[in-house]
Amino acid sequence: MRKKRLLSYLLNFVIVGVMWFPIKFNVFAEEVQVPGYCEYTESEGETIVHWYGVARGTYLKEGICGIVKAGKGRVTVSTTTTAHRVCDTVRASVSLDESSDGGTTFSQIGSYYFTEKDTSSCHGSKADIPVTSGWWYMARGGHSVTKGSTTESTTTRSRALTAS
Repeated sequence: MRKKRLLSYLLNFVIVGVMWFPIKFNVFAEEVQVPGYCEYTESEGETIVHWYGVARGTYLKEGICGIVKAGKGRVTVSTTTTAHRVCDTVRASVSLDESSDGGTTFSQIGSYYFTEKDTSSCHGSKADIPVTSGWWYMARGGHSVTKGSTTESTTTRSRALTAS
């Protein structure tokens, strides 16, 4: 009887040990695509998209990107990301796309990245980028905020304008 009880305890110990030993704990950051809506501001010389987050209690508040004519054969692109509160990292990026076929298809010709730590906003711009007169150009923005292990992000895309 004593051998059976000892064998039972030993078997339980081995089973519990085997169950816990190979477990590997991985910590993955949670990435969330935040719902929101866009408002567009356009004039002959600029086009700007302003994205607003609609979910309450999230970190990402808004993202803005735009493109402005900066003279003959030149444009300026800019981007801003804003959080509801101070975050570990706030990122903003903007890509410049061009189209030679009237805006049907675009290809990327430049990307610009900006990062701020321990803040609630990040802004960046690239001025006087040479472009081809008569071609169409648009800006695409990437916006993300990271707080702890949570990253929230969204993208924006301006409407196209013709370079002079």
